[in-house]
Amino acid sequence: MTYEELYDLKYRKGLSTYELVRRFPEDTRRISEVALLEVPESTLREIIAEQETLHHLMALKRLCEGSPKAF
Repeated sequence: MTYEELYDLKYRKGLSTYELVRRFPEDTRRISEVALLEVPESTLREIIAEQETLHHLMALKRLCEGSPKAF
């Protein structure tokens, strides 16, 4: 499952993170990343210790915020 499909299911169709994990257990990591998109950047900087992960999430967040279609 792609980030675009997960984003669509979570934020446009309104499925909860729990429901997404239940339906697509093989994509738990991507689902978690998409769920973190609603967390403010300042909070992400406080809770994410790994710089590589933080940069990945920030890039994904900017991509979603910058485009009306999100991807």
